[in-house]
Amino acid sequence: MEGYISETVALFRQMAIFQGLDDAQLAELEGFFQRARVHKGDLIVQEGSPGDYFYIIYSGRLLVWHETPNGREEVATLIRGDYFGEEALLFGQPRLASVSALEESELLLVDQEKFREMLSLYPSLRLSFTATAESRHLAEKERFDWLGNDEAIYLVTRKHELFLWRSLILPIFAVILGIPLTVWGMMMTSVFLQHVLLVLGGLFIGGGVLWGIWNWIDWGNDYYIITNQRVLWLENVIGIYSSRREAPLTSILAVNKLTTQIGRIFNYGTIDVRTYTGSIVMRNMAAPDLFEAFLRGHRERAQKRTLEQERQSMREALRTKLLMHEGGKTPVGSQASSKPSIPRQATPLPIQDRKKAFKELIHTFFMMRYENHGVITYRKHWLVLIRKTLQPTFVMVALIAFTVYLIYRLGFQHEGFLLSGLTWTILLLMGYVGVGLWWLYHYLDWSNDIYQLTPEQILDIEKKPLGREDKKTASLDSILSVEHDRKGILRLLFNYGDVIVNVGQTQFTFDGVANPDQVHQDIRAYMEARVRKKRERELMQERERMMEWLSVYHEEEKNLRQSSQGN
Repeated sequence: MEGYISETVALFRQMAIFQGLDDAQLAELEGFFQRARVHKGDLIVQEGSPGDYFYIIYSGRLLVWHETPNGREEVATLIRGDYFGEEALLFGQPRLASVSALEESELLLVDQEKFREMLSLYPSLRLSFTATAESRHLAEKERFDWLGNDEAIYLVTRKHELFLWRSLILPIFAVILGIPLTVWGMMMTSVFLQHVLLVLGGLFIGGGVLWGIWNWIDWGNDYYIITNQRVLWLENVIGIYSSRREAPLTSILAVNKLTTQIGRIFNYGTIDVRTYTGSIVMRNMAAPDLFEAFLRGHRERAQKRTLEQERQSMREALRTKLLMHEGGKTPVGSQASSKPSIPRQATPLPIQDRKKAFKELIHTFFMMRYENHGVITYRKHWLVLIRKTLQPTFVMVALIAFTVYLIYRLGFQHEGFLLSGLTWTILLLMGYVGVGLWWLYHYLDWSNDIYQLTPEQILDIEKKPLGREDKKTASLDSILSVEHDRKGILRLLFNYGDVIVNVGQTQFTFDGVANPDQVHQDIRAYMEARVRKKRERELMQERERMMEWLSVYHEEEKNLRQSSQGN
């Protein structure tokens, strides 16, 4: 029949790795594969074994797992349209994980020889397979703690390496400038000039090296990720900022790709993901064409999977309701348990938890945004901290300068200066402790003034060190509107401002937060997620009411049939 395509080609159409191939090419690819059925519990791939096949899941569910000294560690659940085994065939490596069947499943598989023939026939597949293999390897290495139990990573990419090298230009220049300063200092006959030039040279070289390492780590900490459930942009500036922007695949309205002439030459660009609450703009991404193709393909798969899951839920609910009605049973859990609940007693925090809390405190010491178990915490911008600690910082710098002068006077020139060395040591220690406590007070004043966003509410917490604490809360359901502004040249240059949340007749103002655009988007995203959950609950209730109507209909139909038979 003209225009007919097989079920396998229809599946290939939905898979991102085959994007760009037409139906005739997909039909040709179908000829490379053979089918195999596996039963629940069957081991398909053994970790450490040599690679011999590439697999695509035609139906069913598979589990990816590792064998550890503590038992089986589950990595991901694979479903229809997922694939595995390409990394072993591409790079000649042993299997990195084991795969077993969670239920009766059907697989499409191709051996190593035909796999290579397939790649030679369609070279674009090698790029897709290599990208996914590297993404899985990176995901295994990073072990992202936000991944759900049934969530699998399909693609991970970063900013283009061109932007890494651009960020290293100034650090390299600083190191190059520091080398002649150091050599010049070694050649000086004046002890004072020699010390000054050596210190300057060391500062330029050491500062340049540290600056370069910082930029390299900063570049490596930004990820653009596609999973089977969402698209994410992870941004992490060590010790200062940690952010995760995400959108469910089913909520994506449009995917736009923006490139320049230079970007097309070097293969980088920007992906703009539009959702109901705004957009996620992922800038200067490497291989944007591949990312766009993967995102479009997996968005379509997610939307179709959501519809199928909704239909399946309807079928199961209807079947359960009818079966219970036939048997005269009540649903499990509908009867109240007579076992009284035992209140949990407060227990002291274990040592491991205390260590974890201390480690988290150190990790978030200067961070302006961090997330923990779905709760996003915002602090005011670091410029606010600098303003608060300006006086103690100046006094501390003066103390350090005076200490250096005393060391030079007493240690190098062996001259006295008003008091003995021991007296100066005691006075300086007292000064450092006092100024340190002064600085710490202002830091705690900045650190304790936080704004939090949870899946249910927003909080504005202000706590004075050794003073009172004020807390305001509001439910996300009561938010009427959200706006933000950045007034003043400093706020525009350093990207911080105020976020105003209108709640009824009052306002919540997040003063001086970094990147108010993202704070605004975070609030809107949490509001959308809450509305989505509320809508899901309403759909479930509507489905239950529909089941009740169908159950009553089924009962009345049965009664009428019995009545007519009796007559």
